[in-house]
Amino acid sequence: MQNNTLRLAKTAGWFTIMASALASEYGSGINVVAESSMSVYPGIGNLAPLAMFAVGLFLIPKVFMFQRYGSVASSSGGEYTWISRSISPATGFITHFIYWIGVISGISFLAYATGTTLASTLVLLGITSGAYFATIPGHIFIGLFIIILIFGIHYSGIRSYSYLLWITFVIIIIAAAISMIFGFGNTPSTFESALSSNIFHGTVPSYKLPKLTYFSFFGTMTLFVFAYGGLSAAPMLGGETKNPKKNMPRGIILGWAMALVLFTLVTFAIFHVADSSLVYSLLKSNKPYYTTLPGIISLIAPKIIGLIISVLITIILAKTISPAMLASSRSVYAWANDGILPSIFLHVNNRKAPDAALILTLILSSIFLIYTSFIGIAIVVIRSVGILIVIMVLGFGVLILKRRQNKEEWQKRVTTSAMVIMAILGIVVSLVLIPSVIYEPKIPLFLQPSIQLFITFLVGIFIFAFRSSYLKRKENRDISEEIRSNLPSE
Repeated sequence: MQNNTLRLAKTAGWFTIMASALASEYGSGINVVAESSMSVYPGIGNLAPLAMFAVGLFLIPKVFMFQRYGSVASSSGGEYTWISRSISPATGFITHFIYWIGVISGISFLAYATGTTLASTLVLLGITSGAYFATIPGHIFIGLFIIILIFGIHYSGIRSYSYLLWITFVIIIIAAAISMIFGFGNTPSTFESALSSNIFHGTVPSYKLPKLTYFSFFGTMTLFVFAYGGLSAAPMLGGETKNPKKNMPRGIILGWAMALVLFTLVTFAIFHVADSSLVYSLLKSNKPYYTTLPGIISLIAPKIIGLIISVLITIILAKTISPAMLASSRSVYAWANDGILPSIFLHVNNRKAPDAALILTLILSSIFLIYTSFIGIAIVVIRSVGILIVIMVLGFGVLILKRRQNKEEWQKRVTTSAMVIMAILGIVVSLVLIPSVIYEPKIPLFLQPSIQLFITFLVGIFIFAFRSSYLKRKENRDISEEIRSNLPSE
């Protein structure tokens, strides 16, 4: 293990942790919640808001375990550090590597989606040339621009990131408030009338919704895990948090609570005005834009409000890349700190930002963006499944630690009766949700989530095995033993 000299700046407080979680969560998921749920599982119908609320409650075990681990083992590695010290370093790395690939793909997906949203916003403003950003070159240009811009903010230090969070927190509250005001303040008949007048120029076509099934409800819930996925980014600030025993648990709990309230209310507002039958009609008529939050608001609100919400959501999509980039770079930093990656990734600049880890994130997310722009496919489901796998494995980690005889003090703190109960619930929740999306019909075999997970799993095994063998041969180091015996200080 590397000799840690506290390279990172210890400046983050509970608000930064809370806002980081919320900024990562309140992004693309909530703004396309109707389209994403009903295009895949139309049988969910008007129960989508209930599914969103249920997901938040299902994640209570995750929140409980995160805040407890975060108070006693706070580091940049977050869940990787906890699992590697609770079960084994190999398990910790491979599990977190799957999550990390989901984060990288998430960055590319958000950068790509920002191009589409920006194009729609500019066209609404009367700038028809803005449609360029919905083309392949446009997606790549604006996507790379945003990724590089966010990279620059992170490169300038954690304080710059904190300032960005303050701004985005205000933007999120404004966007959510507008969504709820016009969602709850109108009725489905208002939305149907707007569709009839402005979109279909006549009667809105009617389609019968499929029946609700197990896969419809729990599959929708698993998709919504992606929306709540930002909570996993909060522990990555552990290496830069002042007084982590107090600030980390508080920030994690508040981040989850804020997301639960906003997601539930906004989703209910969307389906209050845009009844599921109308959403389904739009999807069947190949008009998915009007099922998104900005599309709905643009039809039922004054034009100026539609423009404002479109601008705000474009900003919200772009800013969501920031906490994802933090989660990715700090994961790389933590792996290097434990010797799994070369020590170059421990390098920090004069602002105490892990520049080498950030550069790796910049390169990989840019490659994923270009791939997504040309192929039109982003590995999004793997992020949801990766999050659930982390919860499940962390739960097993608690149970394994519980059986350990000679526990260290921090291990005793995470093996209380309440933690054991939450660990079991976390395992159960993961096992219930994962099967609902592990296979998707009408998708080629090589693009199936199960195949993507298997390939990612194999790559993770290869990296850990190769690095362990290399260090054993060259330096006679057993990194697994080194990792087990120490908690990182950042």
